[in-house]
Amino acid sequence: MNILLSCIGKRGYIADYFRDALPPGSRIVGTSNTPWTPGFSRCDHGVLLPPIASDEYLPHLIETCVHYEVQGLLSLFDPDVCRLAPHRATLRERGVMAVLPEARAATVAFDKLEAFHVLSGLGIATPLTVASLDDAHANLASGIFAFPLVVKPRFGFGSAETYVARNRAELDVFFHRAPDMLVQQFLDAEALNVDGLGDLDGRPVAIVPWRKWLSTLGETERAETIECPELIALAESLVESLGIIGPFDGDFFRGADGTLSVLELNLRFGGGYPVSHMAGADFPRRIVGMIRGEATQAPVTPYRRGVTMMKRPEPIAGPVVSP
Repeated sequence: MNILLSCIGKRGYIADYFRDALPPGSRIVGTSNTPWTPGFSRCDHGVLLPPIASDEYLPHLIETCVHYEVQGLLSLFDPDVCRLAPHRATLRERGVMAVLPEARAATVAFDKLEAFHVLSGLGIATPLTVASLDDAHANLASGIFAFPLVVKPRFGFGSAETYVARNRAELDVFFHRAPDMLVQQFLDAEALNVDGLGDLDGRPVAIVPWRKWLSTLGETERAETIECPELIALAESLVESLGIIGPFDGDFFRGADGTLSVLELNLRFGGGYPVSHMAGADFPRRIVGMIRGEATQAPVTPYRRGVTMMKRPEPIAGPVVSP
């Protein structure tokens, strides 16, 4: 069985995890738009593709899948998940099982304003979010908002251009740092995370809660798995409500009264997934089973609590690209 990891970036360890789960003789193909891609070093083939926004991107991706006889595909980059999600059926026609969310779920996760409206409509707690500076000022005047406030891009990822405004002057400056900025309630609460996996029918099959101890520029560097049944239950309901297919990670807050709020959902392997893998979750093995058509099982939280993970810088030779 050959699989393709689209936009593999720095996450070569995901290729290593899949290699352990794949049958002998399988090949792993990684793609990127630059030869300076560390993850290529852990793949059997590193393939350069046009930029995601290019009209040539999808045809070249399909051509790559056909050339390397790819049976399964995942993406490791949020904008790419949104780009590919509407084309799951097209890929399936070419013999490729794309373990990606439906287009609607991908949009909800990537568009933070849409996520606010959808989650609120489902009765799920999430920080109040507005898309205009006038609305933010009006909420401040009425007492709905209070400083500090979070200012971030509507379609951002990896914590880029995310700021905490502590007064009106900072709010006005941060809001104009990038296009399509949002203003969001700041929750002074305990931050928690989840790695989850939905099967090909959008049903939860694995959920692992963990706590982030250190993050740098949006990248999780230290984490620990925890016991939190209420967070598992919320994550399961999100999978079922949104029909999430494939891996995802979620950022949550738990208030002093125990109330859980959803901050963000990323419908791909997140930077903290290694701690869940070390704790025995092994999402890649489950995904390989899905691609092979094996029946999935309901989540039984097969993970060890109190497992910790750290990351370290590691130099490698490069760049490496397949001919």
